[in-house]
Amino acid sequence: MEKNNNDFCTFDPDSPCEQCLNKGEIFCKPDNNKVIVSHLLEFSFLFMAVFGVFITSLLLDNWWLVVVYILFIPLFFLVIQSRITCSHCPYYAEQRRVLHCTENHFTPKLWRYHPEPIVLWEKIGTVLGFGFLGSFPILVELYGIWVFLQRSVEMVSFLGYFGIFLGTLFTLGVFYLTFFFLYCPHCVNFSCIFNKVPKEFVNEYLKRNPTMKKAWEEAGSYKK
Repeated sequence: MEKNNNDFCTFDPDSPCEQCLNKGEIFCKPDNNKVIVSHLLEFSFLFMAVFGVFITSLLLDNWWLVVVYILFIPLFFLVIQSRITCSHCPYYAEQRRVLHCTENHFTPKLWRYHPEPIVLWEKIGTVLGFGFLGSFPILVELYGIWVFLQRSVEMVSFLGYFGIFLGTLFTLGVFYLTFFFLYCPHCVNFSCIFNKVPKEFVNEYLKRNPTMKKAWEEAGSYKK
């Protein structure tokens, strides 16, 4: 389906937001502050995760660990997630080459916009993707801790590595919990498996955006 900004109140500067039931309830307008926070959380975790996996690969003299993870990150965020999750979001309908939303800002649009709801296999893919993104560095670094304990190493080295593990675990927790509890309950990608926007706000948005509403009706997902 061709992208058309005019179909969405999200991109209409003259939309009557003051009279909208959704005002202040969902993230239906671009917000630079939310973008900054989301990127800080995301990149803080990714930095700690990659650094921790790199140190573990150095410790084990096994570089496939860090190579796999470094390759997975852009593949997931720029290609896989962009298709199975982001392409269903209203922000993806904007006539720009990159995404401008509160989460995946600046992600290139490699796919066409899909106004229909996310289907089961896409939801499973989203869960598996984020599961691997978070669990891989944690499991790798836990194995690194076990290797440290099996070797005669200085306590300073062990504590330094353990600090990296705690940093990865902490940034992962802050990243995921912030999104699950502060972003997902207000996100306009309503069919995402993590989305928690109440039904009345979903219906109000669909009423104001006919392209998305029609696709949801055809899929049998629009319920008054």
